[in-house]
Amino acid sequence: MELSKTGSQQSKLTQTSSAIFPVAYLPPINHFIAMLAHEEFKWDTHEFYHKQFYYNRCNIYGPNGTQTLTIPVHKRFEKTPLKDITIVDETPWQKIHWRSYEAAYRRSPYFEYYEGELYSLYWEYKAEYLLDWNIKLLEIVFKLMETNLKLSFTDEYFKSYENLADYRNLASPQEAVITKEIKYQQVFEERNGFIPNLSIIDLLFSEGPHAKELLIN
Repeated sequence: MELSKTGSQQSKLTQTSSAIFPVAYLPPINHFIAMLAHEEFKWDTHEFYHKQFYYNRCNIYGPNGTQTLTIPVHKRFEKTPLKDITIVDETPWQKIHWRSYEAAYRRSPYFEYYEGELYSLYWEYKAEYLLDWNIKLLEIVFKLMETNLKLSFTDEYFKSYENLADYRNLASPQEAVITKEIKYQQVFEERNGFIPNLSIIDLLFSEGPHAKELLIN
């Protein structure tokens, strides 16, 4: 099943080796499909934070269907750079998220395989800034996927780029998926059907070492 794709994004995906991406919280699968289609990319740490975007939320497959996990952040004025967004540490959100992973994926084939790398982060690591948390988690995901990509970070904000494929709009849940749907067996699929483009963590726990191959192919 081919999902919608804008012409400009399609041409950029095939014509340039570099790209720019949003720094999201355990991003959806389509982020990683696009990332792995490029030789190197930048993470935009200076783009403006928007509510309801994937900067501080991800979707997993819970027992009752799609479940959204949200990192609480301090309210900011309009056009606050992502790098300045701080986490509200008044609730045990990390433990809540981890228990949600356990309820959703304890029966998945590869939860125990990856549990050790992620458990200590959710129970011991503390980050003041949302950006630091997201980057730390993304680094672990790339490690688990055994993926070595040339990546860097922006030094300032630009509305558009001439020489980079720009995927920053993928931070918006309303944006269309830009590639083909990846099919794999999900834990609660028999109960609620297949749910596409969930967080990368859904694919990792379900497919383990095969996740990278599915993303590339």
